[in-house]
Amino acid sequence: MKTPFIIIDGLDGCGKGTQLNLLKERASHEGRVFVFTREPGGAPLSEKLRELFKSDIGMKASAFTQSLMMWASRRNYLEEIVWPSLANNVPVISDRGDSSTLAYQVFAKQTPELEPEFWRMRKLVFGEQEPSLYIILDVPAEVARVRSLADGDHSSQFDIAPIDFYERVRAGFGAFAKALPDKVVVIDGDRSPEEIHRDFYRVVSEACGW
Repeated sequence: MKTPFIIIDGLDGCGKGTQLNLLKERASHEGRVFVFTREPGGAPLSEKLRELFKSDIGMKASAFTQSLMMWASRRNYLEEIVWPSLANNVPVISDRGDSSTLAYQVFAKQTPELEPEFWRMRKLVFGEQEPSLYIILDVPAEVARVRSLADGDHSSQFDIAPIDFYERVRAGFGAFAKALPDKVVVIDGDRSPEEIHRDFYRVVSEACGW
């Protein structure tokens, strides 16, 4: 079986952080070997780009500029972290990926002219080593926004965006899933953490051969 490279994604407030923490705890307890990383970030240069992206000037940049920053960060973490791990047969699990770029920089920011460029950049940056699986936690926009506002840790302006922004992000993830049906598993995130975890861990386990 090809060593898996798995992207975990979804709206801010979808419960992704909770599920990733449960995954890391359980997988580590079971002695599973894997690399956990994140986007943007995951490697020294990529983390610097993350800081810039989340700064005031980064958040004010155009969707096009933000998208290019994401692809630069992504390529770096692929070269430094993801591909070396896969070459050593170690599964990689990433908190967010290119699915977020389509959802946030194209759909949420209402720049449909960037969508063809998104797919071209995806091919250029990943080459023949695309992620093997995407797991998207799906929740209604209003649920995600309430959770994000209640969290209190508003690390980016996306967290406090109006409801229509959340709706466009959700539509972006839906479009990504529709475009790559063989690679994307959508999990209902509007349930208890325990119910979600059963489905979530099963999908990850099957992909990793655990």
